Amino acid sequence: MIRCLVVAIAILSVSMILPQAAQARCPERPACKGCGCKGGPGYRGPDGRCVGFKQLDKVCGTPPETRCTFENAPGTGENRECALGDKAAKPKG
Repeated sequence: MIRCLVVAIAILSVSMILPQAAQARCPERPACKGCGCKGGPGYRGPDGRCVGFKQLDKVCGTPPETRCTFENAPGTGENRECALGDKAAKPKG
């Protein structure tokens, strides 16, 4: 009985800690409308969907305005490091 209680408390503790750790790494942004609201680059692709950092060059071209529309949503680009993870620190080459 005590063992089950200890296991239940451990599971509960971990389930409360993990979401907080994820929020510390990549904070949520306030709700808004348009591309870039969650920290993306803020471009809408030719198919009408928002384009992420990873697909920006492939979908939009260089410069991105070649095939995409910049919506300039508030907070655009603020989550770049979170969205790309380790790839954000590595230069292209």
